[in-house]
Amino acid sequence: MTNPAQGLRLACPRAREENNNMLDTVFELPNAEWPYSQILMRMALGLSLGLLIGLERERRRKEAGVRTFGFIGLLGTMGGALGHGFGLLAVTVTGMLALLLNWSSLRSQQGTELTTAAAMLVTAMAGVLCGQGHTLTPAAVMVSATALLAWKERLADFSMGVSESEVRSALLLAILAIVIYPALPIGPVGPWGLVEPRAAWITVILIAGIGFFNYVLWKLYGTRGAELSGFFGGLVNSNFTVIEVAARVRELGESFSGTAYRSIVLATSAMLARNGTLLLLLAPAALVGAMLPLLLMFSMAAVLVAISQLLRRSTVGVAPEMQMELPFSLGQALKYGA
Repeated sequence: MTNPAQGLRLACPRAREENNNMLDTVFELPNAEWPYSQILMRMALGLSLGLLIGLERERRRKEAGVRTFGFIGLLGTMGGALGHGFGLLAVTVTGMLALLLNWSSLRSQQGTELTTAAAMLVTAMAGVLCGQGHTLTPAAVMVSATALLAWKERLADFSMGVSESEVRSALLLAILAIVIYPALPIGPVGPWGLVEPRAAWITVILIAGIGFFNYVLWKLYGTRGAELSGFFGGLVNSNFTVIEVAARVRELGESFSGTAYRSIVLATSAMLARNGTLLLLLAPAALVGAMLPLLLMFSMAAVLVAISQLLRRSTVGVAPEMQMELPFSLGQALKYGA
């Protein structure tokens, strides 16, 4: 017969062992690995982007400066790293800070800080992207936002200097390229398949685009801008460049003929250089046979441009004032596109 005291002594070690096993089970922690290096790199990127835009705001003596935007970048990065809900919370907190900033500015009768508030929200959302592992997207967004803030005066001067006809022409070019072109059917249409709308419309876009580019360079550099446009237009399509230059001659008259001549020769030179480069990249063996003709044509074009430059310098008198009415002619583009 077992002694009760002896049974108690036998039971106690077994109970203690069971309790120890239970404690080990309860307090056993999972073997989790935290990506410290990745998180630190994301936080460093978010902080750097916040400091970048904060530096610009600090230079303009804004209430939200380097430290504020640095904290916002860190806040967004931590929110993005912790999850979507925390990222939304970080953006919400930043929005509340922006409202508080505007309320404080209105109380002190300094006006609203809408641009700074928008920059704060952009910084927070870029920080969230950094926290989620994105790099190029938030960096591109923040650099663009900083450029918009830094170029405030230049952008304002540019917008005030643009005429209504120039704005309409830019919108028309965007409609041609972004709205109409994607809506056109792909491939040949019609009973015989002779018409390919998209290919024809590309011609319209190219002529209009070269004309608009020519107009912008003309506004910036005068007659030299037209010559630059001829060269760069020749890299794209020399035929369409010649069409656009010829239309400008009809618009501006004989006073533009010398500039038009140099533009056409430069467009031809650019076309020759482009074709030679394509042969070098795609068919080096064919370039050996075409080298002599290309060099002869390119040399002749260079001689013609040099002669025209010498004749222009020897001309005495002031160049007549020439005004372009529109950046490009839609009718001209449609005529050659059809």
